[in-house]
Amino acid sequence: MEQLSAGTYYGAINRKFNSNELLVSDAIYTLEKVDWHYHENPYFTFILEGNLLEGSKKGIHHCSAGDLLFHNWQDPHYNRKPDGCTRGFHIELSPHWHWNEMAALHLLEGNMDIHLPEVRLLFHKLFWESFDQDNSSGLAMDSLLLHVFSLLHRDRIVSERKIPQWVYTLRDYLRANFSSELNLTTISHTIDLHPVYLSREFSRYFGVTMGDYIRKLKVENAVLPLREPTLSLTEIGYQSGFADQSHFIRCFKSLFGSTPGEYRNKINA
Repeated sequence: MEQLSAGTYYGAINRKFNSNELLVSDAIYTLEKVDWHYHENPYFTFILEGNLLEGSKKGIHHCSAGDLLFHNWQDPHYNRKPDGCTRGFHIELSPHWHWNEMAALHLLEGNMDIHLPEVRLLFHKLFWESFDQDNSSGLAMDSLLLHVFSLLHRDRIVSERKIPQWVYTLRDYLRANFSSELNLTTISHTIDLHPVYLSREFSRYFGVTMGDYIRKLKVENAVLPLREPTLSLTEIGYQSGFADQSHFIRCFKSLFGSTPGEYRNKINA
């Protein structure tokens, strides 16, 4: 089985650089089939465009744009790419990158398919930050990635509790309906909980208020279409459930520190 050295991936590399012991690359996957292999260092793969099938000892992941995977260095896997362009953003962690903090979080075993909207949003921010190679970009990427690990740690603590079924039901409901006009009464009725109890318990399991969680889902949904220049900001905001363009811009800027237009211009430059 082949081991890939640090910073090495199959495909055509668009960009590649080292930032404070983080090996960052943006690649187009060109091979339809990649046999079993593993990497020298643990790393994240964030699918920016297209689709990818990945198999590991844990099973098969069907990945599409916006999906996020974490691989450990001893995690063997293989890939299959369907027709069309598939693009991935990789962040590889060298042995010197905050190793003690990472080990303390007990997150370096096996691989993970990460569904947390807060974490995926942070990877959109990391991708955005990767275009700025100035004196502060390394610090910014460091901080964002440490925040990623803190959220994964929080999620693991929550998952080790006995989680009531309504949490999973609510999570799936919000992910399916975030672009609709939601209110607490309707949501509470859907999962058969009292509105007061739901409001009190939501942040315990989701880490944020329900309003903030829904706004993050909307923004996450809006980020990927910004790579398509033919779609207007008004259209993207409407499809993501924002009442108007000003609301879309305000929510986007509160999470990214930039407007949707600024984000689009930078990543499409």
